[in-house]
Amino acid sequence: MRRLLCTALMAAASAAPLAAQGALSIQGFGYPTGQASTRAAGTAGALGESDPGSPINPGALPSAGRSLFTFQMDPEYRQVRVGGRAVNTTTARFPVISVGTKVGTRGFLGMSFSTLLDRTWDASYQDSVSVGGDRVASTVSATVRGAISDARLAYAWQFSDKLQAGVAFHALTGANRMNLQRTFNDSATFGALSQRITLAYGGSAVSAGVVAVPVPHLALSASLRLGGTMHTRYDDSLATRGNVPNRLGASVSYDGIPGSLLVLRVDHEQWSRMRSLGTAALDVHDATELSAGAEIAGPKFQGLPSQVRLGARTRDLPFGWNGKTVSERTLAIGTGVNFARGWAALDVSLQRSQRKAAGLSETGTILSVGLTVRP
Repeated sequence: MRRLLCTALMAAASAAPLAAQGALSIQGFGYPTGQASTRAAGTAGALGESDPGSPINPGALPSAGRSLFTFQMDPEYRQVRVGGRAVNTTTARFPVISVGTKVGTRGFLGMSFSTLLDRTWDASYQDSVSVGGDRVASTVSATVRGAISDARLAYAWQFSDKLQAGVAFHALTGANRMNLQRTFNDSATFGALSQRITLAYGGSAVSAGVVAVPVPHLALSASLRLGGTMHTRYDDSLATRGNVPNRLGASVSYDGIPGSLLVLRVDHEQWSRMRSLGTAALDVHDATELSAGAEIAGPKFQGLPSQVRLGARTRDLPFGWNGKTVSERTLAIGTGVNFARGWAALDVSLQRSQRKAAGLSETGTILSVGLTVRP
């Protein structure tokens, strides 16, 4: 009997209403963070292919110089409007940590840890179950804390001032820790039911990328990720099996205007390869991202040079809601200040996203603060 009730509890929690879950953007296996550094986030991800601090294109690593260390935090504030009322949630993320060093005169070795998909939410709503032929009122609550992370080991080689390329191995790991509970209003007669579930993820992938300057002031960057097998485990037992999403991206940048860098980027990710990791009802599809941005020399602060960044992005999120695709439009602004004789930089960016699906709307505001050290 207890096992049956716990199973019902799990089903109820997984079907938590959007108003309780509080987010349109974290359906399925979670929200795709984009794996962009704070600098790239200031251009809405447009700089992601050519930025050595973003673990996207391994061929961009030599652009870091002698060595690289980046760390950032990205809290997000969300508001969803459902049935005429607003639901507010906050999520704290630490999406990118990168370290790397030059090897020899032309090589560069780097390691990064980044968030591929973030899934953190809380749900609480009223429900009733049949016990002995009577309907008994209760409250169902669910707390989910988890993410799928990408640990990347990359090596790049600078062939010349106009060409650099790299390869990388990715280990995808993570877990979703779910705390499910049903509390009956008549607590004197019925005890509370609770269960803790941990789903662990594991997978691998390889990637390669290149950055080339075919003509002065024009740079082309491109990268490809090929995903291997991915699986989920429940209590150390294999639960489901799927594949890591393949990804293909490219960007073109122009620095012919003094003090400015203009970038256009396109990215396509085959999220549908993850479909068999979930239930038959999982609504997942491939997604294409288009972004444009600019990095402009800003004013000096106490003699320190700064940069001003602007960007815009449009994309669909990989996991839909109620059979409809979740679309996202983002505007971004950012700044960066170099200090310690150019060996370090403090970057700040602000992204404002509008997400829509099936008549619902969500507003997300992501504040990113990153520290980069290049000793």
